[in-house]
Amino acid sequence: MAVKQAGGLPTSEKKKPIAVISPQKKEKLPKSSKTERLSAKDSLARKIESANQNRSFFYVIAVVLIAFGFASLHMYHVSTMFENDRHFSHLSNLEREMTFRTEMGLYYFYYKTIVEAPTFSDGLVLILNDNVTEYPSVINTLKRFNLYPEIVIGAAYRLFAEVTGWLQIPTKQCWQVERGSGLPPILSCEGIGDPMYFYLQAVWICAGLTAALIFIFGTFLSRSALGGLIAILCFFFNHGESTRVQWTPPLRESFAYPFLLAQMLSICVLLRDARTCWKEGLLFATMTVCSLVTWQFSQFVLATQVVAVLILFAAGIVRKHILLLILLLLAAAVHHSLLLLVGNELLASSFLVSLLAASLLAVLLLEPAIRRMPLFIRGALTLVVCSLLAVFLRSRLSALFSSNDDAHILNLLRAKLGSYKDFHTLLYTCSPEFDFLPLEYFKKISETLLMPTVSVVLLAVVVQCITSVYQLYYLNRLQGSDRKSDEKTKDQNNSRISQENIQLFDTEVLYFFIQTIAFAVMALMVMRLKLFLTPNLCILASLLASRKFFQVIKSQTVHWAIVAVVLSGMCVRGFQNISHQRSIMGEYSNVALEQLLEWVEAETPKDAVFAGPMPVMANLLLSTRRPIVNHPHYEDAGLRERTKNVYTIFSRRTPQEVYKILSHMRVQFVVLEESWCFRESRPGCAMVDLWDVEEPENRHQPPLCPRLFLQSSIPFEKVYSNSEYVVLWLHSQYVELSPMKEYKL
Repeated sequence: MAVKQAGGLPTSEKKKPIAVISPQKKEKLPKSSKTERLSAKDSLARKIESANQNRSFFYVIAVVLIAFGFASLHMYHVSTMFENDRHFSHLSNLEREMTFRTEMGLYYFYYKTIVEAPTFSDGLVLILNDNVTEYPSVINTLKRFNLYPEIVIGAAYRLFAEVTGWLQIPTKQCWQVERGSGLPPILSCEGIGDPMYFYLQAVWICAGLTAALIFIFGTFLSRSALGGLIAILCFFFNHGESTRVQWTPPLRESFAYPFLLAQMLSICVLLRDARTCWKEGLLFATMTVCSLVTWQFSQFVLATQVVAVLILFAAGIVRKHILLLILLLLAAAVHHSLLLLVGNELLASSFLVSLLAASLLAVLLLEPAIRRMPLFIRGALTLVVCSLLAVFLRSRLSALFSSNDDAHILNLLRAKLGSYKDFHTLLYTCSPEFDFLPLEYFKKISETLLMPTVSVVLLAVVVQCITSVYQLYYLNRLQGSDRKSDEKTKDQNNSRISQENIQLFDTEVLYFFIQTIAFAVMALMVMRLKLFLTPNLCILASLLASRKFFQVIKSQTVHWAIVAVVLSGMCVRGFQNISHQRSIMGEYSNVALEQLLEWVEAETPKDAVFAGPMPVMANLLLSTRRPIVNHPHYEDAGLRERTKNVYTIFSRRTPQEVYKILSHMRVQFVVLEESWCFRESRPGCAMVDLWDVEEPENRHQPPLCPRLFLQSSIPFEKVYSNSEYVVLWLHSQYVELSPMKEYKL
């Protein structure tokens, strides 16, 4: 009889082996064989990685070379259009300077000062202590204006002239041009050794960079060189709606826009790849600084950029560390720009600074406290707090700096959205460039198929976003079903869903989409800003070549065929537009202005002080170097009041009142232009109409300017006149005496 053990089993059964099921194990390889296999795998992986790197390297080189080709083509395109429009090569230096009207003449004056000074440092001192632009005030023009392009180009020209002079290399050619019509012959020089041609060449290089960056941007956004081709072709086909560099070279946008494009491209790189390194951050900050120091309007573009990234963060699409990185880099760039601009008050008290500070405070202090709230509530609360805090900080900064420099922009918005009117606002709104975007614009970009293409692309992006949101809905339900899990598990789920949320969206595409919407709103309000909108639309059109957004087209060959058909349709109207631009032929001539400038140079003292219409003052300062009291750079509150006082000569006030105002400003000569006295660009936009809004109590009085232009100029003295201009002298001997008795008339 078997004896049972304590475990309940017989002794004989205990000795039987028990079968154990275990996972199969791989047979051990000899050590040498295993090492050889690992070595073979590593070798194959290294070869694949090397091949991919080589392929990527050659692809980047190819994209850069193609971009360089488009840059050269665009440089040729804009430079020849500029030459054809003015016959610039056959103009005298005075005539060439006369073509730079309004702000263009003002900016070129500082380049001319740098070039013609005995040394570069002497020229720099002159623009840092300028006493001729806003006489009698001495201003730091580097602080007030964005003159770094002129300083850099001026320094480059001086170095170029010294090197070529030392090497005895001829850099320009001069000849005498007979003008006919009784005009004296002039000496005309052409070549990069001429200061003006050197300056223009720098502008054309910036225009070339714009074309290159549009191609690279389109390639990056669509992940396809075909997308880059679509973007650059759209840019050329809609060139007249995309840039005006060929007509107005010295304007700030000519230098700043390539940097803004590069800055937007760099932020897209940061948003696409969360594993950023110091190179991407340095590029982003550098491009931001370059755009801020070259154009005062860049701050408004960057403010819309901050808003776009905040919206994506509030939606849970941009990670917190990426947002903080972008905000800190922007803050550092603003800080360095303020140092370079010697504390420019327009930038220091700008909404951009307030928005950056408010965003950093909200993300660092508010966001951790509301992290456990639902995404929608958390995002909405973050945006509301940022907005309110930014407005509050903006008001405090304005009070701190006692600055009202950007008040005209806010008033312009009030005028666009309501019935607000004042003198300065009407000066803007009466100009066609500051009108609402006309319907003709949409017709033009529709004829080149740009608008339909962008509409299809945006529809594809929206569908992709809806699909991603639909997927997120189930992820959020998965999180909500686990209500009894502990806090650690919930945090892990939040982190996992956040990661999957980010991966579902093309963050850089969504950012660029929101940025384009901001540009569209700006362009609708101010037609001039379509120069931001149209290039962005061209870049968005590149997504037509993106396989991700057009997965509904199963075959890549069919997709490419559709793109080829669309490009063919674009070419029909696009080549007509290019042909029309290149057919514009002209020859600049402004005899009346030339006569005025020659008279001023010959008949007035070197220290004679002038006032008058802003465009004329810019030309007078540039060509004669006579001190002026007002100029076209309208971004300073004090300068706006100066100009308003000068423009009382176009009001209905009495001659004696205006004489006193101008004498108090120490003006010696006033220039009147015929068109400013008698014409109006549109109903209600004559100069006297602007004053009727400002001083309605004087509406029954006759306008002053026509009387001074045609009739008696007392107490002024008319010292020069031609078909378009009259110069009045404020002689110091004039004294107004009041009668000793009162008489009834």
